[in-house]
Amino acid sequence: MSQSDPEAVFQAAPAKKTGWSPPSMGLILALSDGFVLALLGWILSGPFTRAATPADVNVAEHALVTGLMLVPLVKSVFGIYALGRFDYAERTRRTFQAAVLCSAVLMVPFMVVEGMRSFFVQSLATSLSGFAVTYAVDLLVVHVVMTLVLQWRTPVIIVGAGPQGAQVAEKLRRLPWLGMRAVGFVDEDEALWDTRVAGVPVLGPTSMLRSAPGVAAQAQAAIIADMARHGSDLTTLLRSLPFRQVYCVLGEGNVTSLDASYHNLHGSLALRLSLHPPTGYLRTRRAMDVVLGSLLLLLAAPLMLAIVIMIKLDSPGPAMFRQQRWGGGNRTFDLLKFRSMYIDAEEHLQHLLESDPQARAEYETYHKLSFDPRVTPFGRFLRKTSLDELPQLWNVLMGDMSLIGPRAYMPKELPEVGEAASIIGTVRPGVTGYWQVSGRHRTSFKERVSMDVFYVRNCGLLFDFFILIKTAFVVLKGEGS
Repeated sequence: MSQSDPEAVFQAAPAKKTGWSPPSMGLILALSDGFVLALLGWILSGPFTRAATPADVNVAEHALVTGLMLVPLVKSVFGIYALGRFDYAERTRRTFQAAVLCSAVLMVPFMVVEGMRSFFVQSLATSLSGFAVTYAVDLLVVHVVMTLVLQWRTPVIIVGAGPQGAQVAEKLRRLPWLGMRAVGFVDEDEALWDTRVAGVPVLGPTSMLRSAPGVAAQAQAAIIADMARHGSDLTTLLRSLPFRQVYCVLGEGNVTSLDASYHNLHGSLALRLSLHPPTGYLRTRRAMDVVLGSLLLLLAAPLMLAIVIMIKLDSPGPAMFRQQRWGGGNRTFDLLKFRSMYIDAEEHLQHLLESDPQARAEYETYHKLSFDPRVTPFGRFLRKTSLDELPQLWNVLMGDMSLIGPRAYMPKELPEVGEAASIIGTVRPGVTGYWQVSGRHRTSFKERVSMDVFYVRNCGLLFDFFILIKTAFVVLKGEGS
């Protein structure tokens, strides 16, 4: 289980048979890795043997086999195949650690054994290639295919159909890569029975799961979304759930925003919380921002010039748009974007919100509109491809922003951010970030704040790498704002 998972998992009752049970995620990943590594070995065998002298061909072949075999072996040691859910942040972290360990295992004899250095160099190159390729296939192929096929997602019953339960159901619907799908709610409130919450039916009380086995057979696990709605202790509630696995969401408060791991203190479940002081990490990231930001700005210069010309042809007004954003504490800065709206956008927005109650309700919840009439035709393309945010690379170089970080909030939004501002404001806002790759405009304002707090509490180079990979997927899929 991920160290940063916001829930506890309890092994409760014997597993239930619910029709055809598809192979586990671990088995699929292992078979996928085996096929990919075999293909990689076949591709590399030619260059390895051609580059070697006749006397070294045998060494090259052994190095190739050794490097390929180390990949699944070390991944197994780190429990990557045992991760039961689609926890890609944790999978990324463990894959990186496995690659580092594999490198260390091969580098030590390389420095000690003089006669076989070419063997260890070739083995290291092969194993690192294997880690990179299997991770890419895992992310690009297995991840996409598994999330699109409904049968592969674990059916779950959500205990508690209140606001928190509705939020969990919506999150499972919106984020299929979590590997779960809600098939029903159980709740003690009779007024909710035979209704639908977040599009999911409320089946009845919790006791129904024991008295009606056919209902419980629809799911393989349960998620306790809100303990307060049941008026019973956790042990009693667990006994009433006929599932082998039960996920207990700890709440929407600060606990879910901390790096957490779980320990068994002689029969008592203990939650270990830790805060990561970001000082050294932020210095490293600032250096990376300057180097990568400069390179990206240089490479994007011709494209940015073309965008300026298209904006001028599309609608009257300046090509650039400046908006004051909050940078932490009492500091504000001018965030730069390519203009994607008509020049009288704010007046048009106020008129729309006053005349359209549905649009007003949507804007109050998400601070965005799914179809915004203020956006120009070319502006829709810029937003869909996220190209409107390219000028923010200048904000990165000026030190106002970072490539990855929390959302750059407007000063008028700070009252809604509330106490979380004291946490979010400790790092620079980012061009991309955790909330941008976790649903973006489909998340409520409250969820964005929660995800930003989670990011700040758990920020690190591996987390940033995960967000960077997800950002590439979001942009390629056209999930702009």
